[in-house]
Amino acid sequence: SGSGQHRPHLPSSARRDWTDLQMTSHLAFVPAIFISCSASSPLPELAALQSVVLVLSLLYHRNYERPGSLASAEGVCAKALFAYGAVQTCYSPTGALLAANSACCGLTAVTFFATNLDKSLYERWHPLGLHLVPGLWAALVALNNPSLLPPAVLQQLAQALAAAGGWL
Repeated sequence: SGSGQHRPHLPSSARRDWTDLQMTSHLAFVPAIFISCSASSPLPELAALQSVVLVLSLLYHRNYERPGSLASAEGVCAKALFAYGAVQTCYSPTGALLAANSACCGLTAVTFFATNLDKSLYERWHPLGLHLVPGLWAALVALNNPSLLPPAVLQQLAQALAAAGGWL
């Protein structure tokens, strides 16, 4: 959450190891970034949101989720990504994808509330329900949903990228 975790027993210099599940579970965010950039119908807004959340979340967790401005920024961006996923869920192109996206949305929400209400669940369930499940959810959206941006904006982005050497 944006307020972070209070861990008075940790020295201020303490950092999570990169091999900690809280860190490695972020790998689940990467496929959707690439898919949303390289899809035949790209989703630049998902690539941007997911990338920002990935960087902020890695910094936040590396820092043992300490309260402060990083925690606040990470919380706002993660919630924006969740809201984006919830909206995209409403546009699921098939019943099976609606079920899968809804399940991911529900699991993510339940994990968020459970780990914030009972802090003893945080270390075990946060990486699963708030990294792995949202990573899968974002990949499903990137593979199957159209961008929420207006077509004219997408065309302008494509032209700007092509002029700059492009990555789409």
